[in-house]
Amino acid sequence: MRGFTLLEMLVVMVLLSIIMLALVSAMRGAGQSSERVDAKFWQQDEARVAENFVRGTLGRVSARPLPAGTSLNQSSPSTNSQLSGKPPVLFMGQPNEISWVGILPARYGAGGRSFFHLAVEPTGNTSSLVLRYGPWADQNAFPDWGGLSSQVLLTDVVGLVIQYENDKPENIDANSEWMQAWDRPDYLPSRVMIGLQRGTQLPLEWVVPLRGLPASWPEGLGRPRGPVIGGAS
Repeated sequence: MRGFTLLEMLVVMVLLSIIMLALVSAMRGAGQSSERVDAKFWQQDEARVAENFVRGTLGRVSARPLPAGTSLNQSSPSTNSQLSGKPPVLFMGQPNEISWVGILPARYGAGGRSFFHLAVEPTGNTSSLVLRYGPWADQNAFPDWGGLSSQVLLTDVVGLVIQYENDKPENIDANSEWMQAWDRPDYLPSRVMIGLQRGTQLPLEWVVPLRGLPASWPEGLGRPRGPVIGGAS
């Protein structure tokens, strides 16, 4: 009777093992590639959503002046506001954090004017870009941010650098200048540049134009000349 020898069987089994090993390695590589692509898409979507949210809230900032004699209690108070004689605006800009009053979309909470604070905070074993927010009810000072609600906008953020564009520079030959800290509390910067360093990803840079909310200037304090975005309320 004719059949296979033991040596032939061993050769076939070795060949089958090699083929199976190659197939398993290929399938594992395809699965890892798919996971990396999904993670990349998720990171891009996270950055896009965070940028749109910051643009929507910071871009619609309240320019309402505080009552005369109110101080923002800044760590380095500006002499420019004292010289101008104008009341300050409820806005604070530092190199690594920013606080303002803006509009919280209703789909994220109660809606309406709210306090906002954007900074990098530790979250677990890493650090993240965190937005703290709370309702604004005609207060003349920022609240204790530690007691307000918080939302992680971006994870794996290791650095945050914020700059502020002054469209009214003291140098009459310059159209504008970028400042590391905003030291003109009597008016708002025209734009804010937010630079983000991420641990395993490319850095991000957001440039947000600031537009005052309608009716930000109450009667008796003087309204800015020119059109008001969104009309009056």
